[in-house]
Amino acid sequence: MSHFFLVFTSVLRRTLPNLPLMSLLLIIPLGLIGINSVAGEITLLDGYNLGASFSLPALVLGFQFFNVGIVLAFLYEDFRGDMRWRLRASPHSLMSFVLPTFMAGWLLSIIFGLVVTAVATIAFNVYLGNLLVFVTVLLLISLMATLIGMLLFLLVKKFSAANTAVYIISFGLMILSGFMFPLGSSALAEFVQTYGTPLALGTRAIAYSGMLNDLDPEIFAGGGMEQALINIGVLAAITVVLAILALVVSRRQGV
Repeated sequence: MSHFFLVFTSVLRRTLPNLPLMSLLLIIPLGLIGINSVAGEITLLDGYNLGASFSLPALVLGFQFFNVGIVLAFLYEDFRGDMRWRLRASPHSLMSFVLPTFMAGWLLSIIFGLVVTAVATIAFNVYLGNLLVFVTVLLLISLMATLIGMLLFLLVKKFSAANTAVYIISFGLMILSGFMFPLGSSALAEFVQTYGTPLALGTRAIAYSGMLNDLDPEIFAGGGMEQALINIGVLAAITVVLAILALVVSRRQGV
């Protein structure tokens, strides 16, 4: 256990020199939420900023996938670079180094999400609704994103290729979820934007639990806590499948 925390805290300390660059993962979503807070003719409803309240869950959850680049950078530096030979010579298993690195990356991603949420809530008068649902969805999406990062590390040899895949996945999910522009009004487009991606499931769970459902019940008619819990259950199932897949792949590769 002491070895785990030693590696875990070492990874966290190594992020300090990179904080100026990593701060973009805070500044960009906050800037976009700020823009949405002043966009449109009507931005306030019941004292809350409607534009910011709509965009915060989408951006906070969406950027969890961009945050994967943090853990990927450490994984490739340590386990694909020259350091890997020293780690393999260690009396500890390779997984005992990979796991705390993975956990540190997950924690950083959660912290970034919570910081953006806290700052935006105060600065732009955002309504979050059911906080327990919001935090649960954030934890699941961040874990899911970090597991995808682990799979990329295990399956892709070069960091540049894995990092490119992160951007493709991140932008792809945001586009399919309808966060960047409407996909149309067809039945297929509506299904994809409502249930077709983890981001759609997560943002809808938050909306159904009270956040946007209370602000604009006509748009989110038919939701409610029951539907929110169903969405969370689907997210949990996807996360479990990814965890099992990552475990199987890591064992086959001797990690």
